[in-house]
Amino acid sequence: MRAPPAIRYRARAAPSAGGLIGLALFLVLGATAVLAVMGLLGVTRSTLPSLALWSVFLLAGSGAVAIAYLLLAYFSIGYDITDDAIRVRWANRVEDIPVDRLTYAGPAAPLLGAVRRSWLPMWPGYYVGWLRTPFGRVRVVATQSVSRQLLLSTDAAHWAISPAQPVLFLEQLAAVRRRRERGETAARIAGREQLAAAGWTAAFPTVPGGVPAAPAQARVRPWRPAFLRDRVALGLLATTVLLLAGMIIYLLARSDALPATLVLHWNAAGLPDRIGTRRDLWLLPFVSFIVTVANVALALLAEQLEQFAARLLLGGTVIVLVLAWVALLTITL
Repeated sequence: MRAPPAIRYRARAAPSAGGLIGLALFLVLGATAVLAVMGLLGVTRSTLPSLALWSVFLLAGSGAVAIAYLLLAYFSIGYDITDDAIRVRWANRVEDIPVDRLTYAGPAAPLLGAVRRSWLPMWPGYYVGWLRTPFGRVRVVATQSVSRQLLLSTDAAHWAISPAQPVLFLEQLAAVRRRRERGETAARIAGREQLAAAGWTAAFPTVPGGVPAAPAQARVRPWRPAFLRDRVALGLLATTVLLLAGMIIYLLARSDALPATLVLHWNAAGLPDRIGTRRDLWLLPFVSFIVTVANVALALLAEQLEQFAARLLLGGTVIVLVLAWVALLTITL
């Protein structure tokens, strides 16, 4: 059995807001499904009939599962260069572009910029689908708009991709192409000048003598969240965990001493307008936990784009938990 070709270069897709948008959609749909279940179980009061709650749960739950799959597929997007082909990865799909049949590799904007944009079944920052052009259909698997996409063409098909480091990607592709001298089709592989003419900025490190440094994608490194290197973010995360754990411990310690019924809310005139039981108090740590998980996940994605955004999300989580503590103490003291 022939051994699989070695991967010469492994490229991640360029980071974009597509991950944040997908996670926000998942959280909204997931929270809607959870609220519908809580209404069906009687944990929260709802004026909707059971049939409506079941419909909301099924629709929101199905949507959350679909978005979760697309979100995982978003983070799986990548492009590998082997001795034989360029592999475009998305979800559980792998498409090979034969290197020998390559005719063009360069900026997509000069060829696709004037094409009338057709709708792709994703969202901004996440482009997967087919694009109709005068020279044939283009398979799009990218995280950037057409102005930051590379077009790969053979004599039979076309792909639009968005590697994180396009210059390194094209240089590695050109090197593989030169090693395969038996390629029968002349290929036009763009260089730095062509990318600069298309409006790209592509600075990347070099070693002495002007030779490109070894691409970071080719070295396998364990993923380490920026939280482990950012003291501010780590402090905010630790504060969040302490506040949430303290809320749970406080409820466990005080639950038996609390009355069977409690005033959970007061109106603008200071009069109670909602009465509940001790069990209802557990909604505060439950909601706080959901908010914490959601914001930490968003921060993990945001740190790829902007460190301040990750800190802002974690700081917002601390504020939400402080407000939850205020509400809890107001009710129980």
